[in-house]
Amino acid sequence: MLSYLISIKDAYIKRFGNILGYILLVVSALVSLSILGFLIRAFFKIAIGIFIICCALFGIYKLSEVLKSEKQK
Repeated sequence: MLSYLISIKDAYIKRFGNILGYILLVVSALVSLSILGFLIRAFFKIAIGIFIICCALFGIYKLSEVLKSEKQK
């Protein structure tokens, strides 16, 4: 894994030169981290939303059971 990362760094520097290569490495790393952060935040928002919806549906189901049992008495 480390050798793969070093080969990517070397390819950037060989293609774009020292200064521009390092600048592009930093910019691409920041872009990838921001995209990864966005995806993680979106996943957690979706997971929390699904959890809240499931809790609400379960509560409605239990409430309907209680109301049906009271009608039968």
